[in-house]
Amino acid sequence: MSWTLGQVRARVLNLLDDPQASYLTPEFVDPLIQEVYDDANSQLASTQSSWDIDVVEAPAIPPGTPNLSAYQLGSGPLARLTAQPLRIDWKAAGADPAYYQLSTNYGVLPDLQPQEGLVGWEFRSNVIWLTPSSIALDLRVRGEFGPPPLRSDDSVLISHPRMGYVVAYGTAALIATVRGNEQWAFEYGQRAMEGMDEIMSQLVRMEQGQVRRIARQTQRGSWLGGSYPIN
Repeated sequence: MSWTLGQVRARVLNLLDDPQASYLTPEFVDPLIQEVYDDANSQLASTQSSWDIDVVEAPAIPPGTPNLSAYQLGSGPLARLTAQPLRIDWKAAGADPAYYQLSTNYGVLPDLQPQEGLVGWEFRSNVIWLTPSSIALDLRVRGEFGPPPLRSDDSVLISHPRMGYVVAYGTAALIATVRGNEQWAFEYGQRAMEGMDEIMSQLVRMEQGQVRRIARQTQRGSWLGGSYPIN
């Protein structure tokens, strides 16, 4: 069973001997949990694994918008996109979803005058570029999207059932380093790396020689940023 943010935080607090969160408050701990989770997921992605296919809407794109870079950053609707989209559909902003229609992936965008709608798109330098539209658009993007951010105690670490264990020990190691406890930093860091190795080994055994899709459910030692001593 996959872990939730609340369960990971509780494990971190117990590992660092602060079960009542007297100094390890959620405001302090949760961003570090997210950081370690993101690093671990990046490590999984670097092994040529692929994420689940999802369909995400980007509403009310203003007329003349040249690309979707602003929507692919931070908390934007497309921030979790990890690869070139499989398809993009468009409709006039606010229209019924029944009016979505397929837009062409040109590969290389032609020079076009603004038209009513999205004639086509191109994926270049990890950014979606658009043909000029004279009207506001709603876009629907189908592609590989990474795990969503952990926003509440019930948020699930979906990338692997054992990921919560890895993130809990990795976060504890990170905090122990900041607090100057080298013994805890080393011990918990080792546990985190061993847990990541188990995940990677399991994926290799399951589908060795094939592209592995990471379910909604390492270059060793590097994914936590080397923030604790490793022998």
